[in-house]
Amino acid sequence: MTAKSSVPLIAVFALAVLAAGCVQGPAGSPTATPTATPSETVESPTEIATDVQTPPPNRTVEFPGGPKERPERPETLTEDSVGAFAKTHEYRYVYNRLWYSEHTEVTLDCTLEGVTERDGWYEATVSCTGYSNTGGETNGTETVAPHHADWFTQTYVYSVKEHSLIRVGTNE
Repeated sequence: MTAKSSVPLIAVFALAVLAAGCVQGPAGSPTATPTATPSETVESPTEIATDVQTPPPNRTVEFPGGPKERPERPETLTEDSVGAFAKTHEYRYVYNRLWYSEHTEVTLDCTLEGVTERDGWYEATVSCTGYSNTGGETNGTETVAPHHADWFTQTYVYSVKEHSLIRVGTNE
């Protein structure tokens, strides 16, 4: 076989290698990917559907340890009481996450974005931004190492009903 006659053979081989990923082979069929037409969108499973009318299941948010206690649930659920509860809960939750020790200074700003009444339950959206600085002080005979922690703006949706509290991040 001459060098001239091997060029078409190499081209056919290269084409076969390139096309191999486009056809079904022994590994099984490729996973179908949903497509969207210009008039519709495909929702990611991580997006939060805030127009859902189905009540959330009964669950309770795990609360992190720290100096702040979980706030008391409102006795009567209203837009105002749920909004105040969700904002306080998120503030204390984030505060405890940023807190390191008795030498920690936490700076935090939380905003209630809105509350929506559903059929017997409420949905509240809260955003918080903050940071903490800890350490550098002498703790007995040792010096506590300095720590800095940032809590970049994060938004959570609270689903609140009589015996349930769910907290879901909008970027989760």
